[in-house]
Amino acid sequence: MPCLMGNFELIINLNLMKTISFFSKTLALAAIVSLGTVISCTEDNLALQQEAADVAEDAITDYFFEDADDMANLVLAIDNGSYEGDRIASSRTIQIQGDSRICNGVTITVTINEGSTNENPSGIITIDFGAGCEDILGNVRKGKIIITFSGKKFLPGSTVETTFAEYSINGIQLSGVRTLTNIAASNVEAPKFQIELVEGLAIWPDATTATREHCLVRTWERGQNPTQDKMVVDQCGDAEVAASGTNRRGRAYTMTILEPLVYKRGCPIAVEGVKQFVDVATGKVVTVDYGDGNCDRIITISVDGNSRSVNVGRRG
Repeated sequence: MPCLMGNFELIINLNLMKTISFFSKTLALAAIVSLGTVISCTEDNLALQQEAADVAEDAITDYFFEDADDMANLVLAIDNGSYEGDRIASSRTIQIQGDSRICNGVTITVTINEGSTNENPSGIITIDFGAGCEDILGNVRKGKIIITFSGKKFLPGSTVETTFAEYSINGIQLSGVRTLTNIAASNVEAPKFQIELVEGLAIWPDATTATREHCLVRTWERGQNPTQDKMVVDQCGDAEVAASGTNRRGRAYTMTILEPLVYKRGCPIAVEGVKQFVDVATGKVVTVDYGDGNCDRIITISVDGNSRSVNVGRRG
């Protein structure tokens, strides 16, 4: 990393985020993919650089699982046929056009379970990218994303489970089970989902790996118009931590949400909320504060009593 005189600045490559819908993008964008720092060369600040890099590793791994989740949501939203009339053990192939994430050559197969009904649909959707499919933004996906659904997504009790079969994006292979469950008390309340990732694993082309498990609750607070929508993210009520795992440097960590994270449309990161990361081996604590509600791209990272304001955005 560079070590130059100046303010501490976290640089994020937003190009990879173009493929993601609003809420998925903001949830993934804590710090991602390209991490640069411009910071005075003191021992404390160099330590802060390393801790900031480890925080970014968590966001990088989470991004790829968010991307797969977004692909699943895209197909479920477009395949309205799954919810039309009673179906018994049927199977069909569908086509999706006009979306930059679905490139030519992708095969999408919908298999409806026996006993599936219009009111309680269930089945399996397989998105098969084959030996490699490059979308118009340059993302290359291979292998299969497998989506098992039960119930209509916006009705309480529905579930969407996402798994992988030799799946990779841009050379990074994913495995694990990601389950989205609608936990709202009724369909007239704000949509609320529990998102649980079990045995998440990302393998980079250089054979380095990152692991991640998490349990989060995501509430969609709708405004009077879509521009006023908010997404509020917290950890599951009975969970001691929001996430845990190891980064590519082999450092084990836990992440706790101290104050719920609030995301607004048009803002690339959370506008308020506090996360806390703990290095399992050393006990070192890193706190990330997203601010007071302003969409200013400024966060504060604190380590061992040292704090720096961080400007999250494009370079140049």
